[in-house]
Amino acid sequence: MKRTGSRKTLTAANLAALGAERLAELLIDVAEGHAQIKRRLRLELAGEIGPDDLAAELAKRIDTVADARSRIHWRKHKEFVRELDMQRALIAGRLTELDAALSLPMMLRFLALAEGVSHRTADAKGEVEAVFDAAVDDLAAIAPLALADPRALGDQLLDLLLHGRAGLGPRALKNALPALGAEGVAGLRARVETTMASQKRVSGALKAAVQVLADAQGDVDGYVAQFTESQAVLPPIGAQIARRLTAAGRHDEAVAALDRSTPGSFAQLVGTVLGRPTMPGPGALDWEDAYIEVLEARGQGDLAQDMRWTSFERGLSVERLRDYLKRLPDFDDVEAEDKALAHAEDFHDLHAALDFLVRWPAWDRAARLVLRRWGDLDGDRPELLEPAARAIEGRHPLAATLLLRAMILDTARYARAARYKDAQRQLLEAASLAPAIGDWGGHEDAEAFAAKVAGYRRW
Repeated sequence: MKRTGSRKTLTAANLAALGAERLAELLIDVAEGHAQIKRRLRLELAGEIGPDDLAAELAKRIDTVADARSRIHWRKHKEFVRELDMQRALIAGRLTELDAALSLPMMLRFLALAEGVSHRTADAKGEVEAVFDAAVDDLAAIAPLALADPRALGDQLLDLLLHGRAGLGPRALKNALPALGAEGVAGLRARVETTMASQKRVSGALKAAVQVLADAQGDVDGYVAQFTESQAVLPPIGAQIARRLTAAGRHDEAVAALDRSTPGSFAQLVGTVLGRPTMPGPGALDWEDAYIEVLEARGQGDLAQDMRWTSFERGLSVERLRDYLKRLPDFDDVEAEDKALAHAEDFHDLHAALDFLVRWPAWDRAARLVLRRWGDLDGDRPELLEPAARAIEGRHPLAATLLLRAMILDTARYARAARYKDAQRQLLEAASLAPAIGDWGGHEDAEAFAAKVAGYRRW
């Protein structure tokens, strides 16, 4: 039996049943007084006529937005974002289907709006920025389909690099490379380098563009030359350089680049002095990845394994340990895994250890860690403690309860009003685990804990 009222639901199927003529009449009525809807309908009609008409209508609207100077009132912000995204979607969708050779330059024209629009909007939530980020991604899908004039495309890309929103130009260039072809890449690189030579202070966007173009040409030295000496000693930069040298078979130079950018010496020194070992940051991990890659490329697999293990011991990387274990002979990996998990359970950073043991997963060890070091739990880490509690609650209800209590008490003690609802839910969850706990191990039972929490009158 059909559910009562189901034919009244606004679905495409139900509306289609009204028939084309009735729908057209309704659209005319709805569009009255709604400029955005009218514009969308005109664009759809233009698309039915052909790609040239659709492109002309889109160009008119892009030019209108480009010529506007007034600030966009906050009440109009959502509507403005919707219209921008509608234009982007029509270029990436309908116009690309009809003629990708027209949609590629049109999308670049659209991206050129970003700088001007940024001065007219208070984009606190990043909604406008997200539209242009999506447009850059769209270029990657459009470019392989477009048979572009390399010179004209190069003109647009160079203009975007010189005058566009910071960061957009090099990304757009990278995604547009398939449409440039080898000749277009060479021509654009020459023009970019000529422009750089005329600048007193060289644009960072142009340097990044040369690197994109050098990569496309397989020119490692051209890529490296864009970094200053002070940049080349930074671990993430050293890793980028080393990867390209490794791919080119220049292994000794890759090692030299990595040795020149060894991470963390100062941070490790401070950590040692203060008695708090430092955790490797993302830049250090990326540098290690690059070093491991070049060791493997040089046939130094044993050294690469040593580096994987040392890296795991220092930072408890799940990925690093998995890579290490899968390269060991059968049975050796079992012994090595046990050693690794024991190391993790005794790791100096409780929260890093808990995160690792939950993600591995080694939930029995994670629960044991919580029971042993519960007093050091930071309740202001719900993104870690809550998933950990979910993972171990089935077999280890007391440990899961202690994780929940850490978050509840942190919320109550410090009056974290934004988390009150979460804390109330966590209190109910902890109470639901109580019947499964036979031995509280010296901890308060559920009633005593609830009374303790109730004592915080801020609730």
